[in-house]
Formats: sequence, C-alpha cells, structure tokens
Amino acid sequence: KSLFGDPNLLNRLINFDKDNIPEEVMVAVAPFANDPDFEPDVVKKGSVAACGICKWVRAMIVYNKVAKVVAPKRQALEEAEARLAKAQSILQQKKAELKKVLDKVQALRDGLEERKH
Repeated sequence: KSLFGDPNLLNRLINFDKDNIPEEVMVAVAPFANDPDFEPDVVKKGSVAACGICKWVRAMIVYNKVAKVVAPKRQALEEAEARLAKAQSILQQKKAELKKVLDKVQALRDGLEERKH
C-alpha cells in the first residue's frame, strides 16, 4: 500500500535505471518470474494498480535477461567500430600519400612529354 501511495511512483518507474539493476535485486525477484500467482491476469483480480506493477516487474526481469545477452555484443560492436575508425583513418592517410605520389608521377610524365616536343 505504501508503494501505491507514493506520489512519485510513476516517475520512479519511468526513470528507473534498468541498465544497472543490482544482481541481488534480480535474485530477489527471480522467484516471481515463475510464480503463477504473479501473472498479470491473476494479480489484476486483486488490484488493477498491482497488475501494472506486476507487468513492470516482469518487463524488468525480461529486460535484464536480454541486456545480459546484448551487453557483450554491444561491447564487441563498440570495439569493432573503434578498430574500423582507426583503419579508415589510416586508409585516408595512405590515400593522401598515394595521391601525392601519383601527382608527382603525373608531373614527371608531363615534364617528360614537354621535353619530347
């Protein structure tokens, strides 16, 4: 009841740091994930507001599981993007160096052609 009496409850739920849920919290709510009495339809019979909280808790449980799978992939993507950016930077430098060489070769060819005529 104190939870539902909190005037900031909606803001607290909206702004909840779902990306940093402590493991001990997940361990504490884990039993609810498989509890047939903690299904939204069952909880709704007792309270519509509690049904909303039930859905939110279940969503956080699912989000946390998915985030644990996705987090290493995100990290790998960030590392790959960093390597790509570095490689692209080196490629741009090499292209600029190549252009200087090609321009110099063209200048030498042009000079050779002028001497022939």
